[in-house]
Amino acid sequence: MTRRLRQALGRMKARLALLVITGLAVGALGCSTLNPALRYEEAARQLRFSLDRVEPKLELAFPLEQSRLRLRLDVGVENPTDQRLRTRKVSGDLRLKVRDEEHAIGTVSFPEGADLAPKGRSTLKVDVVFAQRELKTAWGPLSRAVLRHDPATWTIAGEARFELLGIEFGVPFRARRESGE
Repeated sequence: MTRRLRQALGRMKARLALLVITGLAVGALGCSTLNPALRYEEAARQLRFSLDRVEPKLELAFPLEQSRLRLRLDVGVENPTDQRLRTRKVSGDLRLKVRDEEHAIGTVSFPEGADLAPKGRSTLKVDVVFAQRELKTAWGPLSRAVLRHDPATWTIAGEARFELLGIEFGVPFRARRESGE
């Protein structure tokens, strides 16, 4: 065996040993240790959402076609992890259930992302305004929940979007709030 061949075989053995050691390290430590995006995504999946406030306000105008309903929504987000998270966008469908009938109210989008501190709680706030023509289909249940204060359940179901190191992903969420007497 020539000297060059022995050197090449030695380098191949060293590379093979390095690959084996790397494989054992990845297996022992897990992929999330080597890829922070996986750790970030796992932390985002542990977020807990709550619908903390639904404050309706009816703004009457004349002619009545110019009347509007304004809903102030506060969605709480609890981050139980040690990872600081930042949402890019949070949006969802708002629904209202009154007397065992569920109605789609509209889509809600929180215009700004939120900084979610580790072991902390944040609140996303948005005002949603519905014109009278947009309310025609949902006016019955809305008037029962808002004007008559009938027992109702407000639900928002959607997705919080995140991005880290150029990787974008979404985490689904659902939150609800009871209202009325």
